[in-house]
Order: sequence, then structure tokens, then C-alpha cells
Amino acid sequence: MVMDVAAKRFTQLTDFDGLDSWPMWGHDGAIYFVSDREGNGLTNIWRIPDSGGKADRVTSFKSGDVRWPAVSGDGRVIVFEHDFGIWKLDLINRKTTPITLNIAAETQDNLSEVQTFSSQADDYDLAPSSRRVAFSIHGEIFTAPVEEGDLKQVTDSPARDRLVDYAPDGKSLAFVSDRSGREELYVTYTDGTGEARQITDIDTLKFGFNWSPDSKEIAFTTSDGKLRKVDATSKQLTVLDSSNYGNIGTPVWLPDGKWIAYSKSDVTRTSDIYVIASSGAEKAPHKLTFDSNSDTNPRFAPDGRKLFFQRIEASGGATPNSVQIYSVALERLDRDPDDPEERAEPESSPAGSGEAGAEGASPPRRGPAERRQPPKEIKMDWAGLKRRTRQISRMPFPIFSYTVAPDSRTIVFVTSEPAGPASVPVIYSVQDDGKRLTRIISGMPPSEEGGPGGSGGGFGGGISALDISRDGRTLFFIERDGIYSVPLPASPPPGSAAAAAAASAGRGEGTRKRINFNVRVRVDRPAEWAEMFDDAWRTMKYRFYDPQMHGIDWDAARAKYRPLVDFVGDRQELLNIINEMIGELNASHTGAAPPPRGAASGVSTGHVGVELESDSAAGRYRVTHVYEDGPADKDWVRVSVGDYLIAINGKPVRAGDNYWQLLNNRLNRKSEVTFNNKPGEEGAWQTRIETIAPNAYSQLRYERWVKERRKKVDELSGGRIGYVHIQAMNQPSLRKFEKEIREFRNKEALVIDQRWNGGGNIEQELLAILVQRQYQIWQPRGTEPAGRPFAGFFGPKIVLQNWRSASNAEMFPAGFRALGLGKVVGTPTAGAVIGTGSYS
Repeated sequence: MVMDVAAKRFTQLTDFDGLDSWPMWGHDGAIYFVSDREGNGLTNIWRIPDSGGKADRVTSFKSGDVRWPAVSGDGRVIVFEHDFGIWKLDLINRKTTPITLNIAAETQDNLSEVQTFSSQADDYDLAPSSRRVAFSIHGEIFTAPVEEGDLKQVTDSPARDRLVDYAPDGKSLAFVSDRSGREELYVTYTDGTGEARQITDIDTLKFGFNWSPDSKEIAFTTSDGKLRKVDATSKQLTVLDSSNYGNIGTPVWLPDGKWIAYSKSDVTRTSDIYVIASSGAEKAPHKLTFDSNSDTNPRFAPDGRKLFFQRIEASGGATPNSVQIYSVALERLDRDPDDPEERAEPESSPAGSGEAGAEGASPPRRGPAERRQPPKEIKMDWAGLKRRTRQISRMPFPIFSYTVAPDSRTIVFVTSEPAGPASVPVIYSVQDDGKRLTRIISGMPPSEEGGPGGSGGGFGGGISALDISRDGRTLFFIERDGIYSVPLPASPPPGSAAAAAAASAGRGEGTRKRINFNVRVRVDRPAEWAEMFDDAWRTMKYRFYDPQMHGIDWDAARAKYRPLVDFVGDRQELLNIINEMIGELNASHTGAAPPPRGAASGVSTGHVGVELESDSAAGRYRVTHVYEDGPADKDWVRVSVGDYLIAINGKPVRAGDNYWQLLNNRLNRKSEVTFNNKPGEEGAWQTRIETIAPNAYSQLRYERWVKERRKKVDELSGGRIGYVHIQAMNQPSLRKFEKEIREFRNKEALVIDQRWNGGGNIEQELLAILVQRQYQIWQPRGTEPAGRPFAGFFGPKIVLQNWRSASNAEMFPAGFRALGLGKVVGTPTAGAVIGTGSYS
């Protein structure tokens, strides 16, 4: 647009349904701008008269984009970026020429150095002896003693070596590495001698894998939806199963090595547990679970008689309703597992488990000598699997990960519990009959300042990778970037007073111990930057939803951008190149970013819950708004609109003062604030207000904004039309929407505003509510009639959107329109509905 400043009139020059940007005045009075109006996805510089009319193209680039143009002061030359170079356009003769630049500059980072990592790990595995751990950090693999001993470096290269796994015999380690240019499985000796051997050569990403009990084979899954096994010596590959509905879950071996269990989705997009013969002789797997919810993460009991798994009950939104642990007995049962009189007792106590009745003695568990016995052959009974399936855990919050103890009866798992405004991970144990729930240890609270560290740990950097020592006495886990151990409490016998006490929330948590070590990693940054570029390219190649890559030759894209990596000087420049390459796909929810480092340590400013306006005549700040439900909205505060702010924490405040400084980095959350109903100090009163953080203040501002819009709709419609705003496509917004639908169900019409909504994943639930139709009238005697269903709205409705409605907040109005529920009103959105996921 062009504005006539004197006449205060705007003239729209273009109406192209695409990109017209960067308008610039030229020497001839015309407007020059960047546009992709030719429809080939490329941008060039165009020209249009300032009075409007037909636009003509000025530059004629056939590849690359024109960006960041700037016109000279005399309007005769435009300088711009094109294809990673600086170009100039002479507007007199319309010639474009590259500008040659030779700039000598030092890099911001040392290109080669040695970094020290203190007790940090990205992932780990416990040795079968339980005396050592193998771990990866910054792309290298080491082993460290749990107690005493020497550190050993297993790998040393610019490649990214990760996901380390001990062979059951303790002699070898398997890991994933991209040293060949692709992700492949490698095997090496645990002592670090010899070269690591590549044992796979498949053009896919490698996902979960596990060794066979005899340490001869590895079962693994790949990004092409296949389950394979590979012989660690001969490298012979066997495809065991495949999926047409997503990737297969991490496979696990039955202790006798004859069966492999894994999860796989079907056409319903929910997963079940399957087992297949490890020999590859059977082409069809056996289905072990039969539920409409998703069953995943199988684990065999060490004695092989049961299989445990997690069942995910979800409503389709962003958060599952429940994730619990179940089990299924693989053999026919010859006794009632719920009858304590018939429950089998352990055959013997392992040597060294402690004297009976001694304080701190371990419960009977499968000991080292017993574990070395040949595994018992399991005779699968396929007919009664469903009736032998039982729920073990009944926790109020989802279970994130679990493991099974060597006694085959104790399950240790991670869940979460509220801790103030946030949640913390908590480890519990429970017996396989669902009894004797025992709290083991709580995790660390969420980090406020964050900081660098490994990417290990689940639950948002919380507790994951649970493993139990061979004697069953010690639990190992990773939290944030540290590997820890904690003693496992002895399980009291059923029916005892101790059992009742443990079940009542297990007092007396164990004391964690961090496995300490210091390792040094040689860093070659140019080599690492090249690896990071290739890693990003591979990630998109195998994970992008469209295998045709939106028609882009992905190999050619790599060849185009890869040479630029040789010239980068820091990580941000590398990320710029990676994002340029990914941008060729023209898809949303994509890009590369540095790992989060948490909030920087800075100034924390509190808010007292009022808005203030400088009153220069009075020489004070005057209260213009008191936020409803805010910290000043209390009976004892006694502040109203029109009152004056006199002082904060005893320091006078005058109009124009930066009063925010008096609320910075307070030792106590409560501040002493002085108000008066006149500018002077006489008659002023002092009150204590509990200040709130900036995010809580932002939420108060949002609630005020919603109330103002609702009030406006109410005024304009005479109270006939209801108004709701959906802040985000998440569970809190869904619960609020359900509440407000009931509140406004008797309105004649409804405005559903989802402007400024950044997305999430609840559009199915929203549409399921709105698509309902009244089918019945419910009227008990003496009451007014009400339509059924109660949780629905049956009148006319519209959805408001704007350019900041994104992702799932675009899918919702699209579904609203497709289902014929009403009109969508507002501005076009970005079309950001392609998701690839997040990977590190």
C-alpha cells in the first residue's frame, strides 16, 4: 500500500494471493518489491507505478531467492542477498551483478579443543556384572566403574556414537554411529581394543535394538517400518516383520532366546503387543494384547513366564488420560495368582543376600548363581492370553518408564507427582499382583535456570533408563545428564504391617548416589559441523512425512548446501545453512535450533496486579485497573481505580520514576505497597501484596482481554450471543471450553474466537462437542425443559481466526467448515499443518 500523508488516504497497489514484500521507492517514483508471483516458488524483484497498475519483473533469476533488499539514497541501486551472495541491481539499466567481498575474520569459537565432561552422559547402559556402566557423551563412548576402577574410552571420532548397549556376556558393546555417512549399527569390545565393526548396511535410520540372550544376534527396528535381526559376526540380516502404520517399537527377547516381543500399530492407529519366533521360521507374528487402547513397551520377566507392558488410554488430545502397567501370563496358570495361599514362593534365597531378619537385608531375589542357569523353556499358550491379562499399577498420573527386577515379581517405574506449580518425577516399586506399592525416591524439581548438559533423561530431562543390578539390590537411572544409583528397599512379606506401611506411600526414601567420572573429549568443530549438517539432512530424509520430499531432489539439495559448511564460523551460521536447506521443502514445523539451555540468569520482576498511569499534574502514578483474581484483588488490600501509588517497600514513588526497579529480585514474594486516594502522603495506607511472576501477569492480562471481548459481544447482541476464546489447543483450554459451553448452552448463538492461538492437539475433541445435535428434551416435573445432550451447543455459531492462528488452530476451523457447523471469519492463516516431530 501507499499512503498519501496529507490526505490520510491509503492506496492498495497489489492484490496477488502470495508473497509481495519489501516495498522500496525507486528513482523514477515507482515502487520496487520482492514477489514470487510467477508461481514457481522463486522470488524476484518487481516494479509497479505508485499509482497502481500492472507490475513488471525487473530481475530474472531462475534459482535461489532474492532477500533483504535495500535501495540506495538516490533510488538508483538496490543491493540484495541472492544465493548466498551479495548482488546489486542498477535500476537505470536493470543489470544485476554480484559484489565480490574478501573479508578476513577470525572465528568466534576455537576450531579445535578438548572439553571435559564431569559425570555427564547422554545415554548409558549397565554392564551385566553391574560393576561398570557404558555411556555416550558428545558423540563418544566410554565405560566407567560404578565404584572403583579405571575409565576406558571406547570410541574417538568426529562421528556421533550413541545408544550404547552391553551384550549379555559383557564382552561387547553395540551402538549406533553415523561414521559411514549413514546411521548404522556397530559392535566393539568393551575394553576399547580393536576397531569397531559395522554390522548393518541399510539405508534407514536405526531405532531401538537389543542383544539376544546368547550375545550372538541383535534385533532392531528401522525407519522403514521393519523389524530385523542381524548376526553380530556374519552380519547376516533377517527381516522378521514390518508395519504399514508407523514404526515398530523396540524389540525384546524372551530369556530363552526363542521369541521376540514388540509393539506395532494397525489400521486403527493404536498399537498392540506381538511376539514372533526369533528364528525367522514363522512369517506371521502372534498377537498378545487385544485392547482398543495402545499397548506398548513390552518387557519379559527374567523367568520368562510373563510379559509386562504399558497401556495408554488417551482421548486424542495432547496428554494421555492414563498410562498403566499390565501383565500377561504366557503359560497356562495352574493356580490362582490372586490367592495368597497358592502364590508360589521363591525357591531359594541367593547367596550373599543377608541373614534372615537382619536390618536392611535384601528380599529373596534371583541371584548371580541362579541367573547363570540355562533359561527354562517357555511353552506359549496362545488361547488364554486375553483372560490372563491383568492390570498391575493404578497410579493417578501416567507412568513414563519401568523395568522388571531379577526376581520377576518386582516392577520399578517412574511416574509424576505435583510439586507446587510444577511436577516432579517419582520412582515407585510394586509387586506383580499390584500390591505393596513402595516409594523409592523423588526426582529433581524442574530446573529454573537450566544450563548446558547432556540430552539424557526422559520426562523433560527427568528420570529414565531404569536398570536393576544383577543381585536386585540397586536401581540405576539417568536424570538430566547424570547417572545415579539408589538402594532398592526390601519387599515386606504379604499381609505384614510393614507391607501396609509401604503401601500407604512408602516413607523413608533412599539416598541417591551419582556415578562420578571425568572424561575428556577432543572436539574438531569443522568436522562436527559437517556431521551435524549430514545428521539434519538424514533426519528430514527419513522422517519427513512425504517420501517424495515435496518434489525436491533431496540429494541435490545436500550437494547445493553442503559446500557452504566449510565456510561457517560458528554454530549459528551452521544452523542458518541447515534451515535454508530445510526451507526448500516449504513445510511448517521444521527447522534446526540449538539445544535449550534454560533461562538465563537475569532480573526477575514481580507484579502487584494493578495497572498504573503517570499523572504528571498530581506528580504520582494513578491506578487505572485492578486485575480480577490478581494479587491486589483482595479485601485487605483496599485499592481501587483512581487511587494513587505513594511508595513501594518504603521508597517513595513519583510520576516518571521507574518503579519496576523496586520490584526486581525481591528476597521475599510479598512487597509493602503504599496507596492513597489523593496524591499526598497524609491518610495513606500500607498493605502487603504477594507479587506474581511475569507469566502470571500475562495470564491476568489475557483474562482481562477475554472479558472485554465477551462484554462487547454481550452489549452488541443484547445478551443473546455467547463468546468463548480458545487460548491454546491444549488440555487446560479444552476443559475451559467444556465448562463455558455448559455455561452458554442457552444462548441463541455462539462466537468461538481462536485468534492468537498457536496450536496444540485438541481439534478432534472440540469438533466432537460442536458437531452434536439435540435429539431429546429432558424435563423433570416442575422444571424447565432442557435439550440433550447437555454438553453441547445447538444454535448458530462462527469461528474467528487471524494470521496468528496456527497449526492445530488451523485444523480446527478447517474441520468446523468441512462439517458444515458454521462460517469461519477472519484473515487467512499460514497453513502450518505439516508436522515432522522433534529429534535431537
